[in-house]
Amino acid sequence: MKSKTRTLFLALIIGLLSCKEADIRPTASCSFVSPVAINTNHPKQADFNAILTRYVKNGLPGISALVEDEDGVWIGQAGKADIARNIPFLPCNPSKAASITKLMVATLTFMLQEDGLLNINDPIGKYIDGKILAKIENAEHVTIKNCLQHTTGIYDIIDDSEFYLAVLNNPNRQWEAEDLLKFAYGKKALFATNQGVSYSNTNTALVGMCLDKVLGYHHSKALRQMLFEPLGMEQTYLQSREKLPENTAQGYYDLYNNNTIVNVSNLITGSGNGYGGIFSTVTDLHKFIKALYYDKTLISEASLAIMQEWVPENDSEENNLGVGMVQKFKNFSEHLGMGHSGRDLGYSADLFLFPTRNNRLMIFFVNYGTDGNTALRQVFRDFERELVLKIIE
Repeated sequence: MKSKTRTLFLALIIGLLSCKEADIRPTASCSFVSPVAINTNHPKQADFNAILTRYVKNGLPGISALVEDEDGVWIGQAGKADIARNIPFLPCNPSKAASITKLMVATLTFMLQEDGLLNINDPIGKYIDGKILAKIENAEHVTIKNCLQHTTGIYDIIDDSEFYLAVLNNPNRQWEAEDLLKFAYGKKALFATNQGVSYSNTNTALVGMCLDKVLGYHHSKALRQMLFEPLGMEQTYLQSREKLPENTAQGYYDLYNNNTIVNVSNLITGSGNGYGGIFSTVTDLHKFIKALYYDKTLISEASLAIMQEWVPENDSEENNLGVGMVQKFKNFSEHLGMGHSGRDLGYSADLFLFPTRNNRLMIFFVNYGTDGNTALRQVFRDFERELVLKIIE
């Protein structure tokens, strides 16, 4: 989730959370057995391991990573899934994938289109009550495709301080999308539809509501029935819609911006409504992206091509946005990554393949929130950049 966190605001309400029942409990240890063959003699193994170890020493709590290239699959880890309990962060510890959820929701949308249940060029007003859309500027005139590509101009609820107050005062509430949309009511759109490109979590919340309408039930059930179970993604869950396992990694953040990280696992920003909430592992995300892109068993070539219709994001030197996908790293490499990133208060993740480098693949989880402006934000960005450059060299 592309959240612009307000550190001081969160610090003021942190004391309210002590009486709330935890959604993520202390992390239990797990034993990792890889479902995919690992090349234990990968020529870059020492380099990859050194990168993970160095950036944990530089302050990131824990990292789990997977790389696949011409030399096979490498999987590595460093740091802790639970600092207080001294539990190592292993590839079997599910962590929050955050906005990688959007890539899965987009994939499900194309699957439903191919089943004849909707068309991405349909106006969302075909599926969502017009009384709701009338309260959100631009919403009455946008299509599902506009929402997936972030060309709506619609206000992002994640920018709203009242959203944080409501969600964080009741961090384990199972929010419904319509309740979350209220934070976009009456807010000025950034631009007229199709006159710009700006990432907004509100967009994917609206897509989720469209899916719910055509399915007749919440799209979380379809994600499980059409993606997780058929692909054998046994360590993947959608927060607030499903119970998280005991080995779920804790999430951390320098909440007071004083170079001290604290556990913010249970500051849950409206998960389970189209824009975020997936918890998974590197090997489960590997199963997903292999089926989507490499094996092409989820959606057609034509649908996958539409997902790759790139437009530059407004004011971004790094990102191009596709239809449910993101193209990234153009600020430092000619070999752009294609997939999606995930950012939430206490977690970060990347899922990217590199088409111009023989479709090499990178997946990682870091249990630290990196959208807020803290000292570790740059540490994370340096880690991401160094890992990418090592993969594509």
